[in-house]
Amino acid sequence: MTQDINLKLLKKAGELNFKTQKFAKNLIKVGSDLSRIGVEIDKFILDNGAVPAWPVNLSVNNEAAHNTYDLESPVILKEDDVLKVDVGVSIEGYIADSAQTIIFNKKHESLRDASFFALKKAKEHLINNYKTTKISDLGKIIDKEITSRGFKTIINLTGHAIERYEPHASPSIPNTSNDINIPITEINLPFAIEPFASTGDGFVSEADKILIFQHIEDRGIRNKDAKLILEEIHKYNGTPFSEYWVGKNLSTFQRRYALRELLKNEIIASFPVLVDRKDSYVSQAETTFIVDEKEGLLDLVNIDELY
Repeated sequence: MTQDINLKLLKKAGELNFKTQKFAKNLIKVGSDLSRIGVEIDKFILDNGAVPAWPVNLSVNNEAAHNTYDLESPVILKEDDVLKVDVGVSIEGYIADSAQTIIFNKKHESLRDASFFALKKAKEHLINNYKTTKISDLGKIIDKEITSRGFKTIINLTGHAIERYEPHASPSIPNTSNDINIPITEINLPFAIEPFASTGDGFVSEADKILIFQHIEDRGIRNKDAKLILEEIHKYNGTPFSEYWVGKNLSTFQRRYALRELLKNEIIASFPVLVDRKDSYVSQAETTFIVDEKEGLLDLVNIDELY
């Protein structure tokens, strides 16, 4: 493990991540408004001495990732919904990442289980073989588990390494067969494994909806509202932020125009909601691992208890 990783803080972030996911599972019910759920989850992290590494992702049905709570467009959960809850907890920039799928209708159990057991199989393999496992081995295990259950693995979403203040770092960890023969022991960073199972095409595309952004670099900008938001986003240290975390004293029009100006000038990047085909359903499961020289393979979040 590289010397600049604080394992104590990573473990602490992982423990709080699990508590946050447990809090979310108890909070989420049919009839709940995603806006209230998202605000409460992010608040739970802040109240426990950490910060969200990104706005909690609350992606419903064919949405696979990058949706979050929209304070101006309430979404009420229905019994037939499949909800992915993707949580990042950051303590001094050390990030633990996890996701669970919450269902209310038993007909979606097999879909939920497909992503969870794909993650579980990968974890079991790592526990027994982490010293010899390569990234390519994990893709084969995950894809086989999902497809054997009658679902498609989403091929253009992957796991990933995690750097300090950077949730998605290289290398990627695909969920399908690949030729990335990097040994897990050489990643030298925390890494997230996150299988996605789908009843759709197994391929996501970008929707029009965008609520999550990330600071890239400072550049000159004329719009005064954009300047105001740029000053605000510095406190996130380059981690993703929500439209609703900034520009709270601005009107919706002013805030969105300012964000468009920042995007146009390549000061920030955007994360559109990622969707499989209409009327399909997607499930997700995720946890964060690290290989430590003394302690071996560690599962920092261990979402198993949530299922």
